[in-house]
Amino acid sequence: MKSKQIIEPEHTEFSGMCCDFLVTPDDTEGFFNVIEMHVAPEMGAPLHISFDEYKFFKIISGNIEFYAGDEVWKLQGGDSVMVNKGDKHGFKNISKTIATIVLVSSPPRHVDFFREMGTLPTPHDSKQVMKICERNRQQLLMP
Repeated sequence: MKSKQIIEPEHTEFSGMCCDFLVTPDDTEGFFNVIEMHVAPEMGAPLHISFDEYKFFKIISGNIEFYAGDEVWKLQGGDSVMVNKGDKHGFKNISKTIATIVLVSSPPRHVDFFREMGTLPTPHDSKQVMKICERNRQQLLMP
């Protein structure tokens, strides 16, 4: 692993989120990833479980409604959340403008998950989404 400056990160978009892969598993010998997410108003991540990943979210800007376990938090720029593997969680941008969130996860499954989601046509086919979730050890919790 070699230190490097991140000038033009890989980018993908899906479901109202633009994601920049600041640090990929290839950069860290598979230990973690860092993803900057730009989330459109009223968009976010539906309630789900990541079976293997520990996650750290840092809200850079905007107002986020964050769900973890049975808790609901109203977060803003500067706030952080830690989510343990296996805990249900999700979030929604409740701002009128784009919110920015940095996600760090280990092991780093989200780069591949986001890459695959970025290849789907819109609107997403739910069967394709479920297959991508299964391959990446994610489970969507549908209402």
